[in-house]
Amino acid sequence: MSATLWDSFEDILSEAEELFLGFHFDEALEAWEKYYKITAKKEYGEIIAQITENWDDKRFTKIDSLSSLYTIFNDLQTKRTQNKINRYTFELFKKLIIRIYKQRFRSNSPQEGLEAGVFDYLSGDFASAQKKLQQILEQDVENVQARIYLGFTYLDQHDQKTAVAYLSENLFLAANALPEDAFYLSQFKLLFGKLHSDSGNRDEAAWLLTFESWYRGYLIFTENPRFFRVMQQKESNERIMQVKYYSYERYRHFVRCLFIADYTRHFHPDQTGLIHEQENYMLKLDRELFARYRKKRREL
Repeated sequence: MSATLWDSFEDILSEAEELFLGFHFDEALEAWEKYYKITAKKEYGEIIAQITENWDDKRFTKIDSLSSLYTIFNDLQTKRTQNKINRYTFELFKKLIIRIYKQRFRSNSPQEGLEAGVFDYLSGDFASAQKKLQQILEQDVENVQARIYLGFTYLDQHDQKTAVAYLSENLFLAANALPEDAFYLSQFKLLFGKLHSDSGNRDEAAWLLTFESWYRGYLIFTENPRFFRVMQQKESNERIMQVKYYSYERYRHFVRCLFIADYTRHFHPDQTGLIHEQENYMLKLDRELFARYRKKRREL
């Protein structure tokens, strides 16, 4: 099949991207502007402006540490979440960041830590990413970012059950600190969107998402004694402080009591006293949610 005129336009776009990934920024910009003039696609005018605004020659060519590269990635990801850059611009910079990681860091010497685990995941090296991120969680069981990306590695390998197990822990640990992408699956994202729309409060919606996901049977509990002890300590601290000034704090405390009760029911069924203690406190925190909790428990 012979090449069409449109194919030649697409070649210009491919050339611009390759020039950009090769750090030939000025030449890449010229190619994008040529493509924009020929096709008159409005979005490419916006892309050119976004790329120009976010490009800094010194910042990208003189990165001296993996943590600096990780900071750049997080900054761009935040801009994407806030719709300050579009998907094309974000994916283009992400490709550049991955190339920098492979050329300047991973190829020179083995890298360890959260940043290396995240970049291994982004590079498609899931086995290495899993090993590094698991090591982080062994050292720091409360590391939300490690758990997010560890879940992503399993999700991209079509192990949804394991991914949701990690998401479940993060929901009980720090639901309101999670970006929407970290909810992984459509049922979590849709449910969060509805709760956020109903409440108008993101923190409240996030902790209610934890309860509603449990109520619908979305969550997966796995045996993790270290995480269980962390939840017990957090629940104990909140009980001492009597943190119930805002609804989201009350919901947070409620779902952590729920976690302790359900975890105990799953893995220490002989400790009925601990289960009853948590349930009694859940009743004090929110009678309406507790009634739904009891209804669900009878159904199980």
